[in-house]
Amino acid sequence: MLRLNPAVLPLRPPRRPLAALIILLLAAALSACAAPDPVLTGTIKDAYTGAPISAASVQVGETTVTTDANGVFKAPSWRKTDTLAVTAPDYEPVALPLEAQPQIAASGTLTITLDTALRPNTLRGVVSDTFSGRPLAGADLAITVDISTTLRAQSAADGSYSFEGVPEQFSLAVSAPDHAPVAEQLSRTTSYSPALRPDVLAGQVTDRFSGGPVAGAIVTVGAAKATTDAEGRYKVVGIAEGEQTVEIVADGYAPLSEEIGQTTSLDSVLRPDTLRGRLIDKGTGAPIANATLIATATLPGTDVAYTQVKGSSDGSFTLKGLPEQGYLQVLSPGYAKQVIEIKPGNLPSEIALDRFTVKALYVTAAVASSSKALQEYIDLIDTTELNTIIIDIKSDLRDDLGMVYYDSQVPLAKELGLSRDYIDMRGLVQSLRAKGIYTIARVQLFSHDNVLADARPDWAIHLKETGEVFADYPGPGIRYAYLDPTNRNVWDYNIQLGVEAAMMGFDEINYDYIRFPDWYGDKASFRDTLQFSVPIDPVDNPDLMFNTLTEFMQQAHRAVNGAGAYMSIDVFGRVVLGPSMTIAQDIGRMGAYTDYIAPMVYPSLWWPGAFGLDSPVDEPAAVLNAANTAGVAQIQDQYARLRPWLQDHTDPWAYKVVQYGPSQVRAQIDATEQFSQIDGWMLYDSANAYRGAFGGAVKPER
Repeated sequence: MLRLNPAVLPLRPPRRPLAALIILLLAAALSACAAPDPVLTGTIKDAYTGAPISAASVQVGETTVTTDANGVFKAPSWRKTDTLAVTAPDYEPVALPLEAQPQIAASGTLTITLDTALRPNTLRGVVSDTFSGRPLAGADLAITVDISTTLRAQSAADGSYSFEGVPEQFSLAVSAPDHAPVAEQLSRTTSYSPALRPDVLAGQVTDRFSGGPVAGAIVTVGAAKATTDAEGRYKVVGIAEGEQTVEIVADGYAPLSEEIGQTTSLDSVLRPDTLRGRLIDKGTGAPIANATLIATATLPGTDVAYTQVKGSSDGSFTLKGLPEQGYLQVLSPGYAKQVIEIKPGNLPSEIALDRFTVKALYVTAAVASSSKALQEYIDLIDTTELNTIIIDIKSDLRDDLGMVYYDSQVPLAKELGLSRDYIDMRGLVQSLRAKGIYTIARVQLFSHDNVLADARPDWAIHLKETGEVFADYPGPGIRYAYLDPTNRNVWDYNIQLGVEAAMMGFDEINYDYIRFPDWYGDKASFRDTLQFSVPIDPVDNPDLMFNTLTEFMQQAHRAVNGAGAYMSIDVFGRVVLGPSMTIAQDIGRMGAYTDYIAPMVYPSLWWPGAFGLDSPVDEPAAVLNAANTAGVAQIQDQYARLRPWLQDHTDPWAYKVVQYGPSQVRAQIDATEQFSQIDGWMLYDSANAYRGAFGGAVKPER
């Protein structure tokens, strides 16, 4: 047994250094365990989508690691003074000083998480054509980074393109030949596939019948246009979005409008619609100076193409706007109207017209309303040289003066009840035409239309003093109200009646009473007594009165010719000597706006001493010879031709009453037919008795 010597006990304190050593060793061990840095980890994500980025390279100091499929990296060795550098293809690199990161400075854990995001810096896509959907090669693309930096690329054969170094927000411009450019403001995107809209249309324009190219055609798509070259080819560029129609016009061709849809190539065929030719006299071959040519889709019909030739030295004409099918109608004063069917290859370049001389008698609407009464006149025409009948379409009876004697469809006639269904006018005209009889519709214009003046007194001339409608009172119970020649409503109504008559088949429309009132006082009293819709003053402004009538004529002539009929006007006989006031008739002015002028040169109306004749009523041949000579001189070189009214009645109001019969009528006819410048004559008897015509004045038919 070991015994301890008590004397040795004071030696125990020296054992303390060993405990301290042990403590120091334990502290050192613990210190050795805490010395390594915490593990640095994190997730690298896409800044735009938030998706993890795999295979990103993460470098911390000398250590480089790669993110896994979840975008996670771990860096076991690092120092606070290191920089975390992250790179990945198609992303803007990031460098993060670790000591600047709050989670690094404050961390006391064994693992530090430092997530970061990379901003994509590329743009890729495919440029395509909006019409075809196919890739578009060779497109130019530009990204504006800032005022001094622009990135550029061009689409490949498959339409693809790519950019690197693209900022977060940028402007992209895309352009390609024959396409409308695109400009887009893009933000936080890596993919953009622009589709460019073609903005061109190219092709060739050819003639429908010849197949040859059409040069000089104007091709228009919206605001963009082009002109075809010598080969008929064109290319319209810069077509705006939404334009779907191409319009093609060319001189001598019908305009064409086509839907283009989604195409950049369009060949078009134009139909010639212009006839150029020459008019000649069939008998002599001489050129015809004056004519109106129209084209209508139907027969009868109103014009879809119209031209008027005046004073042509060679008879040439140009008619534009011919329909594909229809009828060409040629109206030349002094010639029979010619109608030619319009079809390919059937339009001659030279048209020969037959001379035509009217030999007419006139019947009232009342006679025309009785088939039995009318037949007597038709028989006379059938068996003599007469070839024309003039029919009133308005009544000339005092009880219904101006009433239209057929069921007129003119709106005003329907509205005011100005017509009665007394005559099947269309059927009558067709039956007369079937017999080869030329038909003329006579229309009373500014006088002898009481029914209109009574229905619309505001369209009539008024007396300034009383405000009542002005009228002539030539005898007991006879009243001729006078419509206002300056009132356009009166114009329109009578022009519409004329066109309606032409559409019923009448060959010619004759306007009578185309004048201001005759006045037996001085011109100043005319001005001071009568009220018109505009101020009328034959003293200081006579031209207004003349121009009023010629303006009406111009409008009526265009409309009547446009419906395929000739137009004629009646004038006082004295007008062959020169302009006459206050009626405002001047055949020198009027001759430009009608086909025929019919002066009423009745021998009984001339005063003793006229033409140097002591008693004109006793010398019908001399009167007609002198009056016709004067009239021809008045309208020389005018469009219109002369065709006088001849007297086949006894005038009870003449200064000397002379019974007119066959010899007096024949004398007038023979005197008139001596003039080559005059195209026929028209017999007048208000009572329709025609002692001369029925008594043998007109020659039997040969």
